[in-house]
Amino acid sequence: MPDVEPGTTVSEGRFSAFISPGIRIESTPDVVVLADEDVTNLDELSSLLGLRRSEPNLFAALYDMEGPTFVRRLRGAFAIALWEARQQRLVLAVDHVGIRRLHYAGDAGSMAFASRVAALRAAPGVSADVDLTSVYHYLNFGYTPAPHTPFAGVRRLPPGHVLVVQDGRATLEAYWDMTYPEHTVSERQSAPVLYSLTEAAVKRALTGIDGKERGAFLSGGTDSSTVVGLMTRTTGEPAHAFSIGFDDRRYDEVGYAGITARHFGATHHTRLVTPDDALAALPRLVDAYDEPFANSSALGTLICAELARDQGVGVLLAGDGGDEIFGGNERYRTDRVLARYHRIPSLVRRGAIEPLVAALPAIGPLARARRYIARATLPNPRRFYFYEFFFAQAGFDLLDPGFRAAVERDAPFGVLDTQFARPAATSELNRLLYLDLKLTIGDNDLLKVTRTAELAGVGVRFPLLDVALAEFTGALAADLKVRGLEKRYLFKRAFASLLAPETLAKAKHGFGVPTSAWLRDHPGFRALAHDTLLSARARARGYLRAGAIEELFRLHRIDPTPYYGGLLWTLLVLELWQRRHVDGRCADAGSMSWGAPKWPPIPPRARTRPGTPGPRLDPGARP
Repeated sequence: MPDVEPGTTVSEGRFSAFISPGIRIESTPDVVVLADEDVTNLDELSSLLGLRRSEPNLFAALYDMEGPTFVRRLRGAFAIALWEARQQRLVLAVDHVGIRRLHYAGDAGSMAFASRVAALRAAPGVSADVDLTSVYHYLNFGYTPAPHTPFAGVRRLPPGHVLVVQDGRATLEAYWDMTYPEHTVSERQSAPVLYSLTEAAVKRALTGIDGKERGAFLSGGTDSSTVVGLMTRTTGEPAHAFSIGFDDRRYDEVGYAGITARHFGATHHTRLVTPDDALAALPRLVDAYDEPFANSSALGTLICAELARDQGVGVLLAGDGGDEIFGGNERYRTDRVLARYHRIPSLVRRGAIEPLVAALPAIGPLARARRYIARATLPNPRRFYFYEFFFAQAGFDLLDPGFRAAVERDAPFGVLDTQFARPAATSELNRLLYLDLKLTIGDNDLLKVTRTAELAGVGVRFPLLDVALAEFTGALAADLKVRGLEKRYLFKRAFASLLAPETLAKAKHGFGVPTSAWLRDHPGFRALAHDTLLSARARARGYLRAGAIEELFRLHRIDPTPYYGGLLWTLLVLELWQRRHVDGRCADAGSMSWGAPKWPPIPPRARTRPGTPGPRLDPGARP
C-alpha cells in the first residue's frame, strides 16, 4: 500500500480515495485507514496494544487484532473507511451515536462514499435527483432520518454501524446500540455512580485540549450547567462559558445562564442576537448544510460558536444528550399526563368526553382541550410525535396531488414505529428515550451543533453522550428517570450538591430562536419568506398544491403560537437548500471523500407537476 498524504488521491487495485486535509491517514503493506475522527481514548488503546500513543497505525493495528468491529473500542467521534488489499475488503464505520457522518451509494460491486452528501454527489454518475420520500420525511421531521438522504440512491450509515463490502456482498450490522436492561438498583446506590460517571465523561471530553482553548456552551439549562460545573471542578480553573440572548423574553435565558456562571465562578461571555444578525447568518447556514435542515436554533448555535472562536476557544463542550439519557424532556412528563386519559373507562371517553370536545371551537382558548383529547387517544409513538407531523396529518391535502401519489402517507410514522419497537425495553418511557436518542439526537441535534461549530472554526465534544454513561443510565429503572410527573428524578438527587437550586427548578428551554415571530414581524425575514415561497420557481417544485403557501401565511398571521411559523420556516429552508445545492449543483469536496471509480447508473425519479388549488384550512386543523 503506498504512502498517502492529504490533498492527494491514492489508488490500489479497485480502491481509489481522495484525501482531504484534516483526515487521519494510516498505511501499512496491507491496510489503509482514513478517519475523520476526534477519538478521546488513544492512550487507552495504545496501552491495550502495547504501543506508543504516537503510533501512526493504531487503528490498523486494532483492525488486525479484532477485524471490522474494532471500532467498538473507540470513544468519541469518528467516521472511518478502511481498505484491506489482501482480502479486498472495504470497511465503513461511524461512531456510536452519530457525531460524525458517512454516506454511501452504489452496490457491493461498485461503491462510493463520503462524509458529506455534497462531496459524494461530485462522484461520476451520482444522480442529482431529489428523493421524494426523503423530502416528505423532511417536511414532517424537519430533518432527514437515517438511513435516508435527500438524494435517490444515496444512503447514510446509521450510528453505531459498520458496513463491510467483500466478495460481492455488502453487509450492514450494528456494533453497538443503546440497551435498557432496567436493573433493580436503589436510588441510594445509583446516585453517586451517576455523578462519578458524568464527571469522568467530562474529564474524558477535556482530553488533549489546552486550557486556553477550552470552553462550553451555556444555555442556562440543566445539562449545559452540569457540564460547566464539572468542567470547572475537573480543571480547577474558571470555565469559559458562552451564551446568547434575545430581546424576546420567551426565548431569552441569559439570566439563567448568568446564575450558573456566577455559581461556578465561570468567565461568562454573552451576545444579544438580533433578527438582523440571524438574517445575515442564514446564507452561510444554507451553504454549510448540504441537506435540508429546519432546526432554526442552528442560527443561535452558530453565533454562539463564533463568539467562542473570537475569544480564542478551539473546542467547546456541549450538553446535548442529557435529556435523552436522564429523562429531562418536558415531552416525557406530558406523555405521562396524556397516558392518564386512558384510565377513564372507554364508554365515558368515547360516549361523552370525545363527542363533547369535538364540538369545541378549533381556535382560541378551548382549542387546546380539543387537541389534548385528540392526542391522548393515540398510542405511542404517534402520541409522542403528534404535533410534529403536520404534513402527514391535517396538512396532507396541502401537498400537490402528484407528490401525494409518489409518497406513502404514513411513511414518517413507519420511521417512528421501527425505532420505537427496536429496544428490548420493558417500559414505554425507555422506548421513548431510545426514539429521541436516535432521531432528536442522532439525526437532528448533533448535526446542528457539529455543522455550526465547524462553520465557526471550532471543535465540539459531547460528554453526556459518553458510552459508559449512556449504558449506565440505560440500566436504570424507568422511574429513576421520570417518577410520576417529576423529570430527572435520580439526576436531581445526584447533582443537588453541584447545581444552583434555580437551575434544578427551571423549565427546559435550550438555544431556541424566535424565527416564527421574525417571519411575521421583521421586514427582512418576512420579505425573504414571501419572495422565496411565493415565487414561480418554488411553486414549480411540485411539493405543494396551488394556494397552499398563501393559506399557511394566512394561518401564521392569525395564530398567536409559533406553530405555523415553524412550518413556513421548514418550507423556506427547503427551497433555499434546493436552490443552493440542487439547482446550483453544489459539489463541495472539502470533506473526507473516497470511492471506487466505477459507478452503476441510477434510474431517474418520476417528475411531479404542480397540481390544482387546495382546500382552505381552519387553524384548528393542525395536529
